[in-house]
Amino acid sequence: MSSFPTGAYGAYGAYGAYGAYGAYGAYGAYGAPAENPALATALVTTRDGITGARLGHVGPVTPNMADATENLKRLSPAVRAAIYQAELAPGLSVGFRPNDAGPQVVVWRTCTDGAPDETVITRRPIIEMIAPDPAQLRTQMELVWGYAQIRPDRATEILTQMAVPLPFFAAVGYLDPARTPYTIELLNAALALAATTYQRMKYTLAVKRPVEHSPQIQPMIPTPTHGALPSGHATEAFLIARLFWKLLAESNAPQYSDEAYWGETLMRLAARIAVNRTVAGVHYPVDSVAGALTGLTLAQYVYTQSCGGAWWSARFDGTRFDPQSDFDWHELYAAKGDAQKTEAHSSLGQWMEGQSHGAVSGPRSKVLAWLWSKAAAEWRDLTPEQL
Repeated sequence: MSSFPTGAYGAYGAYGAYGAYGAYGAYGAYGAPAENPALATALVTTRDGITGARLGHVGPVTPNMADATENLKRLSPAVRAAIYQAELAPGLSVGFRPNDAGPQVVVWRTCTDGAPDETVITRRPIIEMIAPDPAQLRTQMELVWGYAQIRPDRATEILTQMAVPLPFFAAVGYLDPARTPYTIELLNAALALAATTYQRMKYTLAVKRPVEHSPQIQPMIPTPTHGALPSGHATEAFLIARLFWKLLAESNAPQYSDEAYWGETLMRLAARIAVNRTVAGVHYPVDSVAGALTGLTLAQYVYTQSCGGAWWSARFDGTRFDPQSDFDWHELYAAKGDAQKTEAHSSLGQWMEGQSHGAVSGPRSKVLAWLWSKAAAEWRDLTPEQL
């Protein structure tokens, strides 16, 4: 994977204590980096020493198969990453929608219908989000203030989670670059999609950070320049957690049977990562609510683009979220059965609505289907029949 910013999580490829997941350690270069001037000079003189004065016999070459997934395994992870984005990103677009209740952002999903020679392309909302009003955020400031009391206990977590926290998820499931390289590629592809999506959402909603409300907040880390809602950390953490849980649940390995034991643990980890951003003083709890909803919904989008099946849309109305309420992921999702909730209410009205839609029409991405199958295979138990 290339080392480019991911928004809330810094740079892909660093991954904290796990070194360079994106570079795959020794898999990146055979002993010397490609830009090594000494190696380039040595290759020039070696060629001059072993080739003839004329171009010799050029034998026949079998052409590669065009647009074939068999070619993917011969490409570098960085090249594959670009191809994954070409499959994922065009399916989503983000835009502003005027609303009397407050700023609203809509993430549109591109849908195709009809026969291949009569394809009709339409856009349908996959995520709709209305920002809470400033008065609600002022009320939420009390929760931000209260969470600051546990900063000494969470400081190490907060600092290490400023980068993509895959080492924390690897502590729950057996993630490793050598053991599960395609799972890591899948998660990276989803994270890259999420980063561009939530950054555009943040830009549209333009929600001010807690530090702009009170000089007493004094965050323990630098406050990012982008808007507060939805939380990027919450989005990415719940995206990782749900995709990871889907892979485990589909493996048919007995330890991952759908009793929600592993799924619950993954969701608790995602929630802790999200809450730590409030502890740090850079997010309100409502940011985590909006981010978790975004991450869960995008995870289902990535899954349906890869495997087909029903897709999900969600609507969040921050003006109806009780400003005295804290973040509780159980209001959005049930790990048992991998199911998003269809509604959530407060005394102000319904603040969340979710809806399942029919199976994706049109052909699914062969590239993403290949990636998902490779990732899923990494979690299946080996049997004597496979040896």
